[in-house]
Amino acid sequence: MAEQSLPVDRDSVAQLLRNRDRAPDEEFVHGAERVTIERTGPGNGPFTVRKRTFEYVVDEPAERGGQDTGPNPLAFFLGGAATCLLSHYMLIAIAEGIEFSSVKVAALGHFNRVSVGGAFRDITYDIRLESEHDAKEIVALAEKAEAMCYAHNTLVNGGVAMTTNVYVNGDLVKSLVK
Repeated sequence: MAEQSLPVDRDSVAQLLRNRDRAPDEEFVHGAERVTIERTGPGNGPFTVRKRTFEYVVDEPAERGGQDTGPNPLAFFLGGAATCLLSHYMLIAIAEGIEFSSVKVAALGHFNRVSVGGAFRDITYDIRLESEHDAKEIVALAEKAEAMCYAHNTLVNGGVAMTTNVYVNGDLVKSLVK
């Protein structure tokens, strides 16, 4: 059975983005996210993460004490950051009437594999869009999306070297480096 999707309300998305150029200290309202996590396995996983009515499994492979029943935490971290950025691409595209026939992202992160003090050094996104819109228009959208993305800004502000390679119809049109 095919999934039903909700209609996209372009006016609501445009309203959401009207304040995108506002500085954080101007009428700033703090936001918050909350999830609950419960260990459901005998060792270092699996864990069940819940947000509203949704839940998913996070686990480690057996060599790290888990049961290997789901992606590891860093995969969710990397996937969440990439999805946050891609979500901002889509919000801007909806608000500005830019259409894509296909949207994909691949994310690669390198980190220091140490027991104490480990962190991501760099993350590269390859964003591949198929569109009839001009590449310059897509690059402008990419720059706006990066400026708006909470995950991207958090990583950049934390010293992670970030690169976004923007491909339009198979051609690399811009590498955004921060």
